[in-house]
Amino acid sequence: MNYTKYVFIDESGDLGRYGTDYFVIACVVVDDPKYLKRIMKRLRQRKLKKPLKKLPEIKANASNRVIREYVLKMVAKSDCEIYAIVVDKSKIMPHLLEVKDRLYNFLCRILLEEIEPTESMVITIDRKHTNTLIRENFNEYIQYQLKIKNKAKKIEIRHVPSASSQPLQVVDFVAWAIARKYNHGDSSYYNLIENKIKNKHRMEMWGDKN
Repeated sequence: MNYTKYVFIDESGDLGRYGTDYFVIACVVVDDPKYLKRIMKRLRQRKLKKPLKKLPEIKANASNRVIREYVLKMVAKSDCEIYAIVVDKSKIMPHLLEVKDRLYNFLCRILLEEIEPTESMVITIDRKHTNTLIRENFNEYIQYQLKIKNKAKKIEIRHVPSASSQPLQVVDFVAWAIARKYNHGDSSYYNLIENKIKNKHRMEMWGDKN
């Protein structure tokens, strides 16, 4: 166990009964968030036209191929690790889709358990809920479960709007690229970051698509 790892989590797809066939949750792990901040900073400086530079958030699903490939190639070159879970929703028991928050917490736990143990962990996740109780339940559950697994002695969890977090915006591209492979059969973006995915052999849950 050593030092602090910074973990940024985002997802692509949905956990509703309908919608996308596959739900993806991914995280990017770095020793220093500056690696991820630099990616979005350089994107704005080098690739975005002037009107786009003013946007508070750059999303993969609203970007063109040039922007997507630039971000993902930068991720592939950076000092980071990617972990992901791909869920085939058709293989989830229907009653679990009725408790989306609990299911999401469970999936995050499974994802985070894939990360190698460290002395401390700072987890940043998109602030999706305005409900404080939902966020507190997530924090308590994740911290308790990870400490049981001895993943870190100190665990800090931050809920941050993705528009104000450059690292979370990077993870949006990563999760989107993986989801693109499973939901649309397009592996071109996934292939750019495949070498960074550390749990490829275990990232599919309730799924059988290769």
